[in-house]
Amino acid sequence: MARNTKYNLRDEDIETYYREGVVCLRGVLNHDWIKQLQDAVEEVLANPGPQARADESKGGRNLYDTFMWTRNETFWQLQCESPLPAVTAKLMRSSVSHLLADVLFAKEPNTPVPTPWHQDQPYGWYNGSQTISCWLPLDPVDLSSGALEYVRGSFRDNVWYRPVGFATGEEANAVEFQPMPEIEKNRDKYDIFHFDMEPGDLLIHHLLILHGAPGNDTSSTRRRAIAFRYSGDDATYVERKFGPKPIFPSGLKDGDKFGTDLFPQVWPRTGLLRRFWEN
Repeated sequence: MARNTKYNLRDEDIETYYREGVVCLRGVLNHDWIKQLQDAVEEVLANPGPQARADESKGGRNLYDTFMWTRNETFWQLQCESPLPAVTAKLMRSSVSHLLADVLFAKEPNTPVPTPWHQDQPYGWYNGSQTISCWLPLDPVDLSSGALEYVRGSFRDNVWYRPVGFATGEEANAVEFQPMPEIEKNRDKYDIFHFDMEPGDLLIHHLLILHGAPGNDTSSTRRRAIAFRYSGDDATYVERKFGPKPIFPSGLKDGDKFGTDLFPQVWPRTGLLRRFWEN
């Protein structure tokens, strides 16, 4: 298949990212990548990993899985051959990009449960300003099917808010962070915006920007998306008492730099990533 390996990131894209906290890049991955990823997602859903979840408690079906690259060839190839790692390094203004995780989110049709407003970084095992998230839809997406919404520029406040449980909506008992503001009840007080997207488009946002998503109210449109977390030069590992954990023991302690088998350097490319499934 003729999968593209490069993407022309423009200076204005970088300027938008640092002004808004998020940039939408159109057509980053071509049709061949998307078709293979769609097939890979179905394979993952049929053979879920140890951290997979399926939430049907409030109607519809929300599906979640993570670290697919450690067991699926296509997800592994994405980090070895696609434009994503180079784009993230350039946006972070970093000399290096490390992969921290890939995460699958699937909202099936008639799934009314919204994704609560949150930031990504307080959930994660990473500190530092050079941290970034990519969100890649594998289906056409708009607000009716669960497009991501953002509070424009909110990352610039540099305030860390308490993580909110996606299933429960309850805040974590993280006294070191601020209570999450009630954005949904006060939408008119915030500059909220979103992007309609096609498969192959890529959202890249700062890990401290406030964002959420409505439910999938459509009767026939799936909303399959993959999120990728990357880090740059100044990022370090951190153990948190709440939130998700790495799929395997990391071998790292607080303050350590990334670059291990589980958190590999993906840009510049210096060699092939470990194939965990061959062990």
